[in-house]
Amino acid sequence: MRSRGLVSAIAVVLAIVAAAAVILYTNGVKNDAVTGGALAVVVVSDQDIAANTNLNPLVEQGVFTELRVPTDAVVVGAVTSVGELRGQTTTAPILANEQIAHARLSSGEAPQGGSLGISEGNVALTVALEAPQGGAGTINVGDSVVIYGTFQDVKLVGGDIRRILSGTAGASSVSGSLPDFTGTVVPEARVLRIQNPTLSPEGRTEENQRILLTLDLGKRDAQNVVFAMENGRVYVSLLAPGEDGEQLDASTVPAELLLKAVRLG
Repeated sequence: MRSRGLVSAIAVVLAIVAAAAVILYTNGVKNDAVTGGALAVVVVSDQDIAANTNLNPLVEQGVFTELRVPTDAVVVGAVTSVGELRGQTTTAPILANEQIAHARLSSGEAPQGGSLGISEGNVALTVALEAPQGGAGTINVGDSVVIYGTFQDVKLVGGDIRRILSGTAGASSVSGSLPDFTGTVVPEARVLRIQNPTLSPEGRTEENQRILLTLDLGKRDAQNVVFAMENGRVYVSLLAPGEDGEQLDASTVPAELLLKAVRLG
């Protein structure tokens, strides 16, 4: 009897050990399936954070959490401890639950072209246009546009242009004026950022809304756009994907219309 009870006890123990082994093995398989192997520590925020935000108060509030993720899912330059965020300021927005990269912090190396991706040697110029002149919601980030300017009462000036611009030339330098005309200010510019107007339920733009358009421009082109904004009326037109811009001759009242008006007169 005693040997039979001993055998039963040993069987029970072996069954428990076997069950525990199965459970441990199953959990290990599940863990490998989820993690994909080795893990690394990264830091995330539990809320969206705007650019130019001092992170010290958020660190004190416990906004940041350290998580373990598969090593092959870690972003380049990821922050690996909350302590690395002390004394830092964001240089770009950070979204909730996304890994925080050093490139978005004041101590990090800024990406080429900054957060907007400005082309080397260019500047980012923002202009405000009425909805029809700004594309009425048809233009998006990454599109290419052509910029036109319409000018009126343009004076033809003779003499030394440097003296005229410095204000030392006399009034006799002004020798005439041009007819109203529209010219291509910039044949092609890339859109870096745009704030399009709100559409009505019928798909129309609301009245009196303005579009904020940030463009990737060469320094001289940016200067010309500013002049056109201050002294004329500017329009932007969306280029077809892959199509290059073209510098066209200026447009004015067609000669055939002028001749027709003379005949009617």
